[in-house]
Order: sequence, then structure tokens, then C-alpha cells
Amino acid sequence: MDSPLYAALCDLFRRLDPQWDDDCAQWLLALIQANQQGHVCLPVPQPEARQRLSASVLVAAPGSYAPLVLDPAAGLYFAHHWFDEVRLAEALRRKAGRLDSVDPVLAADWLERLFPPTDTGLDRQKLAAALALRQRLLVISGGPGTGKTTTVIRLLALLAALAERPLVMALAAPTGKAAARLSDSIRAAVDRLPVDAALKHRLPDGAQTLHRLLGLRPGTDRARYHAGRTLPLDVLVVDEASMIDLDLMARTFDALPPHARVILLGDRDQLASVEAGAVLGELCQEIGYRRETLAWLSQLGLDVGTLPPAVDEAAPLTDSVVLLTRSHRFAPDSGIGRFSRCINDNRPDEALALLGEAERSDLGWRAELDAEALATRRRPYWQAVQSGASLDQVWQAFVAFMPLAAERRQVEAINRLFEQQLEADGLKPAGQVWYPGRPVMISSNDYGVALFNGDIGFTIMRPEGLRVAFPAADGGWRELAPARLPEHDTVYAMTVHKSQGSEFDEVWLVLPDNGANLPDRALVYTAVTRARQTFQLVGSRDLLHAAIGKTLIRHSGLGRRMRSTWSMRDKSS
Repeated sequence: MDSPLYAALCDLFRRLDPQWDDDCAQWLLALIQANQQGHVCLPVPQPEARQRLSASVLVAAPGSYAPLVLDPAAGLYFAHHWFDEVRLAEALRRKAGRLDSVDPVLAADWLERLFPPTDTGLDRQKLAAALALRQRLLVISGGPGTGKTTTVIRLLALLAALAERPLVMALAAPTGKAAARLSDSIRAAVDRLPVDAALKHRLPDGAQTLHRLLGLRPGTDRARYHAGRTLPLDVLVVDEASMIDLDLMARTFDALPPHARVILLGDRDQLASVEAGAVLGELCQEIGYRRETLAWLSQLGLDVGTLPPAVDEAAPLTDSVVLLTRSHRFAPDSGIGRFSRCINDNRPDEALALLGEAERSDLGWRAELDAEALATRRRPYWQAVQSGASLDQVWQAFVAFMPLAAERRQVEAINRLFEQQLEADGLKPAGQVWYPGRPVMISSNDYGVALFNGDIGFTIMRPEGLRVAFPAADGGWRELAPARLPEHDTVYAMTVHKSQGSEFDEVWLVLPDNGANLPDRALVYTAVTRARQTFQLVGSRDLLHAAIGKTLIRHSGLGRRMRSTWSMRDKSS
């Protein structure tokens, strides 16, 4: 493996332990590769391998410290991942404790006001808000258009209305792009709330990145807020939780005071974080409610008949997870809605049949990438740039279309296609990096200019020269000289991972040329659900069939650790 990390660690480990042999080095290599694929740990099923690794001074048993930890129940870890997992499991267990119940009559009155009755059976948004009154930890998972933002702002209004004092609340997301989108959604949702102005003023009016909230700076490992100096918060809402890796989630829970509520929003079926861990997915594995909780919900006027039967033996997150299942974006008969459900349910034949239905105007299929069709889809954007349209109009033209790909090399190829066409049309000087209309995505955080990984901007000409315009948190625009930007990439197309937290009117998913790097179900689902109006598949239908049937399970001990920690606590109480 051509890895500087592997080479450096092998050299270091051999100097620290003269008995570190090639067999041990192969397990180290496999662990590095597993981490790069998102696994937290590496199963070691062979007794001989476990015995050999345990004999090294560089491999510790659980609870001891060495560069590596061999956990009999989960496998081989880098020590920092093992300790992150242990800390997070314990923090989740503590947060999952139930709060004292509020007056059910008063709670029912406010729930009725914030969540008017519907004729669709159980209102799961209302269910989430009701559970938030009893739980310090609440996980709300739902697909696009299921109303996660609407739910959480009404939930916060409920908490504020019933609190004995004003609550200190904060909203955060893993990327600057997701935080900006959450801020826009929250401001719009607050305006629509059926409450007075005084209560609205007690709600947060914007979001920030988790890195900024915790005070994490590039180049430093120490956060401003941590277990020894907790955040001055009563309620924290974290959006796009599926994108948060084990390390960042552990840091977030470390920094929360014992009394604070935390609400995690996300889609359990989306791609997990780029780094190691799939925390949201693990938290949503077991969903159940206690008998007394169901009785209390009934008191509040909720129809609990469609919820799972009451659990007699509570799991760690019993009463703490809600799935939002009704999409307000896609009608029940919409092609995109049905297509995404087929993907999640592992029904590839039905998914392919939907792509082949001529009457499905919101779904389409192309056997291969068409450069002319790509250029046609981007033409409204270039017309807006050339005509001197307002920044808002240019932005709307840009987000009307986005090709997505599973691999970075595909994105680079699509970007080249666009720029070659621009050069042929005389809109881009050959060999010139910067030109009016060039769209860019930031790839690293820079607190000095307040630009963060995932932020998207586009280049415009001003009297003083080229400037790159980025959407601002207040709904306006910020313009910076190209030289002031942190690391960035051209973004006529992007990877599916980079698209998380974004939406586009029309999305094309470009599959790989062959099955060597076959995407999985979560990647296809994530790409499809970035589309507001139209989705097109580009590539082999057979590859799509195989991708829908492929599920990647990330190795981790978090779920098992939470269950065992909970069980040990129950036995000792």
C-alpha cells in the first residue's frame, strides 16, 4: 500500500517493538484501509492473529492504553477510536434518561396549537415534539420533505412556551453549507409559527458549524468547549447528523452540560460520514416506546395505535427515536418518491421499471454521458452570468441542475467537459483558471474569511476585478477576491458525498463505467433525494440494479457497547 501513514507507523512500531513482524504489519495495514472505508474497527476472527497481536506491547486490552486496542467483542481499533466510542456510548446512555413529565393538560393545549389536527392518522411531527418534553436525547430521522426543520422549530417553540425560564438554544450542522441552509429554513419556519412575537424572539435565528460551536480550530486538537468546560446551553439541535463521524459526535456530547437537551436531525438512509463511524444509523437501529410513555402520549391526544407495541425491556434509546415517514415534497405517486422508496426497500426490479415508464416526467435514463446535453442544461446559468442578472438569479440558475458522481475522477472529467465547451464557445480563455462564471466549492474551513468545507460560490466580474460571491447567513451575499479563498475546487459537478445537505431542481447521477467501484444503496438513495423536480440516471441499468442490492455495513462497537453498558447499569441499580 502506497500510504505515508502506513510507512511511518510501520517504521515507528518496529522501533518500539522489535517483535513487531510482518503478520502484525498486515493487520495494521488492514486497519488503516478499514478506517479509510469508514469502519471504526476491524474484526479479527482468527484466534492465532488475536494471540499474536495481544503479545505486542503496542496492542492493549480494553481499558488500557497503547497505540492499538484489541477488543474481544469488536476487533482491532486505533486507541483514539476506541476511547471515542466508549465516551460516546456512556454520554448517550446518560442523555437518554427521562425527564420529569410536564402537565399533560398544558402540554396538550400547546401541542394542539402548534400541530393542528390532521386526517392522516398519527402525526409523527407532533409525536417528536411530545417526546422532546420527556427526553434529554431525541433522534428525528426522515427523508427529504418529511418536515424535519418544521418539526424542530415547532418543537423548540413548545419547549420555550412550557419552560420556567428562557432557554439558551443553539442550532448547528457539520458543514457551513448545511448550517446556512438550516438558517434559511429556520427563519422561514419561525415566520410561519402560530405564536406571538415574544415567543418567536426566544427562538434561535441562525445556525453555525459544529466546529465553530465547539471552538475547534484548524491545526489544533483541543476544543474551546469540552467535558471540563461545557457549552452554556439548555438545548442543542444538530442537523445533518448522518454526516457526523464518531470523533466529532463524541466531542459534541463531551461539551454538553448534564441538563442540556440534544436533538439530532438527519436521514438514517443517507450516506454515512466520510470519516470513520455511522453514528446516526446505529442510533436508529432499535425504535420502541415504554408502556407508560404510550399512555402519556395518549393523554396528549396522539393516536399511538400505529406505533410498535410497548416494550417491556427498555433498550438504551427507548422513547428517544422518531421516524418521520410522510413526504411533503413528493406526492405518493411521484416518480422520485416511489423510486427512492424502491431503493431503500431493496426492490431493484421495481426501481428499473419506474425508470422505463415513459409517462414519468420526473425520472429519466441515459446510457452514457452526453456533453451536448450537459451544456444545454447549464446554458441558463451562463445566460444569467453574461446578462448581468442579479446574484439571486444567477444562484437560482446554478442550483437548477447538478451532475453527481460516485467517484472524484468522474467529477474531474465532467468539469473538464464543461470547461472545454466554454473554451470552444469563447467564454473561457484557454489555460486560464479564473473567469466570470466559474463556480467553486470550498474544501477546507477558514474561520478568517468565514468560509467552510462545502460552501459554494460563483465568479463575477466587478470594476475592481473578479470576485467570488457566496450566500451570506443574513440572506444577502458576500464577495471575495479569488486570492482570499481557502482550498477549493471547480464545481460544475460534485461527488454524492459533497452533495449532502444540498438540493437541486434536476440531478443526474453518473454511474462508474464498470462495476469495479460499484456504489452502494445509500449512495444511490442520497443522490436521488438531492433532486427537487427531476432525476436522471446516466450509465448501466445493470450497475444500478447491483448497486441497489449492495449494502455496506460499517464495523463499529457503538451499538453493542451501549446495550452492554445499559445492561450493566440496570444490573447494578
